Amino acid sequence: MADIFSFKAKAHLLKLLGDELIGDDRLAIFELVKNAYDADATKVDVLLDLNSKSPKIIVRDYFGQGMTKDEILNKWMEIGTDSKRKKNRQRTPIFKRMPLGEKGVGRLAIHKLGSTLKLNTKAKNHPEIEVSIDWPSLIEESNYIEDTRVKVSDDPLESYFKENETGTRIEITNLTTSDWTRGNIRKLKRLLTSLVSPFSQLSDFTVNLEVPGREKDISDILTAQDVVERAIWKFDFFLDENGSYSYSYNFQPPSLFKSIRAVSKEESDIFLELIPPLERERSARSKSSKDKLLLNSDDLNGIGYIYGTFYIYLRDREVLNALGAFQDVRDYLNEQSGIRIYRDSIRVFNYGEPNEDWLGLNAGRINRPGKKIGTNMVLGGIDLDLERSFGLKEKTNREGFDENDFYHRFKWITSSVIEHFHILHQPDRDTISQYIKDGREKHKPDPSVRFTDNINDIRDRLKKHGLEKEIGGKINQIESDYQQMREVTLSTGIAGINLAVIFHEVERGVEDLNAAIKKGDSQDNLLKRSDHLTKLLEGFTPLLRRNEQKTFSIKTLAQRVINLSEHRFEHHNVTISCPIITDECSDFNVKGPFGLLQAALNNLIDNSIHWTTLKAEKEKSNYKPAIRILTLVDWFQEGPALVVADNGPGFELSPDDAVQPFKTTRPAGMGVGLYYTDKVMETIGGRLLITSAEELELPSSYSGAAVVMIFKGVSE
Repeated sequence: MADIFSFKAKAHLLKLLGDELIGDDRLAIFELVKNAYDADATKVDVLLDLNSKSPKIIVRDYFGQGMTKDEILNKWMEIGTDSKRKKNRQRTPIFKRMPLGEKGVGRLAIHKLGSTLKLNTKAKNHPEIEVSIDWPSLIEESNYIEDTRVKVSDDPLESYFKENETGTRIEITNLTTSDWTRGNIRKLKRLLTSLVSPFSQLSDFTVNLEVPGREKDISDILTAQDVVERAIWKFDFFLDENGSYSYSYNFQPPSLFKSIRAVSKEESDIFLELIPPLERERSARSKSSKDKLLLNSDDLNGIGYIYGTFYIYLRDREVLNALGAFQDVRDYLNEQSGIRIYRDSIRVFNYGEPNEDWLGLNAGRINRPGKKIGTNMVLGGIDLDLERSFGLKEKTNREGFDENDFYHRFKWITSSVIEHFHILHQPDRDTISQYIKDGREKHKPDPSVRFTDNINDIRDRLKKHGLEKEIGGKINQIESDYQQMREVTLSTGIAGINLAVIFHEVERGVEDLNAAIKKGDSQDNLLKRSDHLTKLLEGFTPLLRRNEQKTFSIKTLAQRVINLSEHRFEHHNVTISCPIITDECSDFNVKGPFGLLQAALNNLIDNSIHWTTLKAEKEKSNYKPAIRILTLVDWFQEGPALVVADNGPGFELSPDDAVQPFKTTRPAGMGVGLYYTDKVMETIGGRLLITSAEELELPSSYSGAAVVMIFKGVSE
C-alpha cells in the first residue's frame, strides 16, 4: 500500500533564498524599490546611513497602496505568492503600471541586507501595521518554515504615517555590509533611477538616494537629463495612422569641435520609404500593399500611431571627453541604453533592457560599424496608444509582444525609421569622424590617388628607417597586385560588390600601414600588416583572371541589359525607351570586358528602376516612371558616351559623394553600385559622369538622374 506524504521546508531555506536569489546588496535594494513601484507609489526615499553608530538602510515609499493586516499575513508572508502572476497580474489601479515583481520572493531581499527588520505599512482606511523580524532568531528557534513566528502589530509603538497617508516603510539594521565602496554607491544610484524614463520631462515615479556623510560619492553623478543633453544627435519622429511621416533631426557636435557646425532638419507629412522586407514581413502586409516601397495606412492597422524619440551618442573617447564626464556617460549608456517601448506611457518589458536587441541593431553595426548605431549608442523610447495598438498582444510572462503579423510589421516599420536616421546622420558622422582622425575637414581624395600617395610615402619612410630590405619587396608586390586588380576583370560569377569591397579593403589597409610606419610601430608589427595585405590580395587571385577583351557594339550591350531587366520594367510599370536599338541613335563599338560593362550598366538601370518606382508611389496617378538609354557620340571630346536618364527624383548626394564607397540614400543600400561602375569605367580608360538632362540638352521629361558612361579612344 502506498502512502501520501508532503514536502517540508526547513526554516533555514529563508536564508538560502535571500542569499541565492538576490545577487548583491544593490539588487536587493532595487527589489524593494520595484515593490514600491508596483504599489503605485509616486516617490521612494532610500537612506543608506552607513556612518552612524548603528548603520541602517531605510526604504520608504509615498502614497503607495500599503498593506492591510490580512495582506501581510496572506500575501507578504506567503513565499512565492502568485499575487502578481498569471491571472492576478493586472495593471495597478491608479497609474496602470504593469507589475515588475512576479516571483513572490522580492521581500527576501531584506534578509540579504541585514538581520533585523522593522516594516511599517498603512493602507487606505486601515490602521498602520508593524512587522518586526530578527532573522537569525527566527531561523534558529524554528525547525520548519511553518514553525516560524513573526510579530505583526496593528498598534505600533512608533507611527510613521499620518491619518490620511498610505505607503510602506522598511528599516533594516545589523547590516550584512556596512563598508560600501564609492563605486558600489554610485552603481546603486544609477540603478535606482533606471525605472524613470529619460525621455519625458515629467514622471509619476521618482527615486531619491541619501547617503549621509558621503554625499560627495554621488554628487557628480549624471542625471537622465544630464545625459540626454550630451547626445550628439536627437531624432524625433511621428507616424500617424494614415502613414504620414514627420521627423525632426538635430546634430549637435561637442562645442570643443569648433569647426563643425550644428545641423537641424525637419519635414512633415512626407512618405516613409521602407527597407526591403524579409519574407515574414512581406507576408504580414495586406495583399494590396505587398510590393509597395512606401508605408501606407494598411501597414499601421492594429498598430496605430507611432511616436519616437532617440538620443544617439558616439562612444569614441575623444567625443565623450569633449562632452565632459567620459566615464559617467559611458557607464550610464552601458546600463540604460537601448530602445524601449511604452503604451499609454507604461513601459513594455523587456524592450530596451541590457542584452535585449529586439531590432537587431548590433548585428547591423557589426556589418557596417561606421554607418550604423548599436544598442549601446542610443537612449530611445517608442510610444504607442494602448487602444489603437490592439494587434500587439503582450505575453503573460512579461517578455514583450507575441510575434504575430502585427508585431513583425511594427518591428519592420521601426527599423525603416532607424534606417532613415542612418541615412540622415551619415554626412555628419563622416564629418566628426574625419575631425577626430586628423583635425581637418576636407573631402577625401580619390581612393586610387590616396593609394599611390601612401605607397610613395611608405617607400620614403622605409628608406629612412632602413627597412627597404625587410618590407620593400612586399610593398612592391602589393602595389603590383593592386594595379593588376584595377586593370583586369573579374570572372563572370563575381558581382560588382565584391570588386568594390576588395578595392576598399586594400586601400584602407595601405593607409593604415603608412600610419603605422609614421608613428614608429615595431618592425614585427609592420611585417604583420604587410603580410596581411599580401595574403588579402593573394586570396583574391582566383578572382583576378583576365577576362577576354573583345570588340562589341554598344547596341548589343544595351539590348542584353534591357532583355535581362524586361520583367522588372513590366512589374514596376516603368516605360523603357532605347533609341539605340531602333537605330534612332548612333551605335559605336567598344573593346573591353563585356561582363563587367554589362554589370556596370545594370547597376545604373537598377538605380533608375528603384527611384522612379519610389516617386510613382508618392505621386500616384500623376506620374509614370520612365527610363531612356541613348548615346551621345559627339558630345564629349574624349569619345562617345552611353547615357541612362530617368524622370525620378534625381540625386540627393553630390556627384563626388555618389561614387564614394558605402555612401547612399537608399534604405538598406550598400552604396557600392556607382563606385563599382566608376571603377569599371576607369579600368578601361573611360570615366563615369553624373549630370542632368538639362546639362546634356535632353528632353525635359527626363528631369531626374542622368548618368553617363564615357568611352575614350573608341570610334563610331
